[in-house]
Amino acid sequence: MKISHLIREIQQTNEKANRAFKQIDYQSAVEHYNKSLQLCSLLPDDVKFDREKFEAIIQSGLSAALGRQEKHMESFAAANKALVFFDRIDELNATEVGRYLMAQVNQGTALAALGCLHAALEALDRAKEAFICKNLDPAKNKQWLEMVDGNIAAINKQIEKQQV
Repeated sequence: MKISHLIREIQQTNEKANRAFKQIDYQSAVEHYNKSLQLCSLLPDDVKFDREKFEAIIQSGLSAALGRQEKHMESFAAANKALVFFDRIDELNATEVGRYLMAQVNQGTALAALGCLHAALEALDRAKEAFICKNLDPAKNKQWLEMVDGNIAAINKQIEKQQV
């Protein structure tokens, strides 16, 4: 298979995964994200394609789809892989920042579901800190901030219940 065809197939498969996710078909999304990762592994190292950035984006989406299926350990692992990739990238565009924040929140959500409440709070706090550091507009991202704040409040309530 020609490299250009392989890259196009990787991108198309990722687009299918994103569409499936938006349609709440999380199993199909997981399958397509995994296929995208498998196809990425077929690319020779010398190909001019930003594999790390693309894999970070795929892992972030995979983490979200797995989390929606309540596969929290797998979601946590995919979020971690995404964050490792993102940490190696110097500059992130708006889409990549969104995926980075998604991975950070998915990590926190998975940790909370796994009972690691303090670590979950740390992950969600890192997401909010990254949001502020990237100078993102709170008015445009009100729903996202409310969701993160709601998760933080719910985790704090769980911690309070455990202390009683």
